[in-house]
Amino acid sequence: MLFREVFVFFKSDFHILSYCYVFTFILLGVIINYQTGFYQNVMRNSYFTGDSVWMFPLFYSLMYFAAIIPALLLQKDQRLLRNRKFYIKSLFIIILYGVSIGYYGYAGWTFNSLPGEEKMFAFKIISQLKGSAFFIAPVYLLKVSYDKHVEGIYGLGSNTKHIPAYLVLFLALLPFIIGISFTPDFRHAYPQFHPWRFGEVFGMPLWLNTFLYEITYGIDFLKTELIFRGLLVIGMAKIMGKKSVLPMAAMYVAIHFGKPLGETLSSIFGGYILGALAYQTRHIWGGVIVHICIALSMEIMGFVQFYLLGNNP
Repeated sequence: MLFREVFVFFKSDFHILSYCYVFTFILLGVIINYQTGFYQNVMRNSYFTGDSVWMFPLFYSLMYFAAIIPALLLQKDQRLLRNRKFYIKSLFIIILYGVSIGYYGYAGWTFNSLPGEEKMFAFKIISQLKGSAFFIAPVYLLKVSYDKHVEGIYGLGSNTKHIPAYLVLFLALLPFIIGISFTPDFRHAYPQFHPWRFGEVFGMPLWLNTFLYEITYGIDFLKTELIFRGLLVIGMAKIMGKKSVLPMAAMYVAIHFGKPLGETLSSIFGGYILGALAYQTRHIWGGVIVHICIALSMEIMGFVQFYLLGNNP
């Protein structure tokens, strides 16, 4: 069922030159990043120099437009290239997302009254929620002022087409997640939260502080789906139609540059497939479910690696 939707989208959208260009561009970006350590040495360091709040919007804008503009030129689509709404709306979404990722001002909040463990726990919770906080008001204003025609909140509505099929997709992926959990890159990256380093912060038992962190971790993935499959696909579809998927996929791969290589490579296909499905079904609930289930499964396997197998992250 889901594969049929993806195939229908691919068949109607496919243009050999533009597809070859975009996926070559993405692969070159991946190679350059992992060969040079670009994300680690440039983007991540920008948090500590104070430049992250403008570098992330610039980086994501370059990935988005360097993918779509040449693709449109190859398709000779002058109409979209001359459409001011295409540039204004996409830049608004990308800059909003980039600023939310790049904002690091909360690092200066000292929390002097808190002990070290509690200070670090509060910092981690804020880091998960700060991105979502940037979106509430701007996305609402965009919806009520410009996108009244879009059903629900950019794919978050009553439409739940194919949800059981998304759950089957996740179950099909689960053995692969378990398999890669034994690789060195995975053990180094997961779990994202290390509850054994916090103890009973704020008087909470260990299970509760773990639960609270993972809830905020899941909220962050809801935000990711809302931006990439919601705003950048469903929200841009009125202007771009099916052409909204490819540049979204390029930018989506870029946000994985700090993660293990296997995860980044899988995001090439995952971003495109979830984008195609969002366009076809006009909802993002399936992507939200799959994304959160995969993320929490990786956290659980990280806990298994540490607690049961004794592998330190």
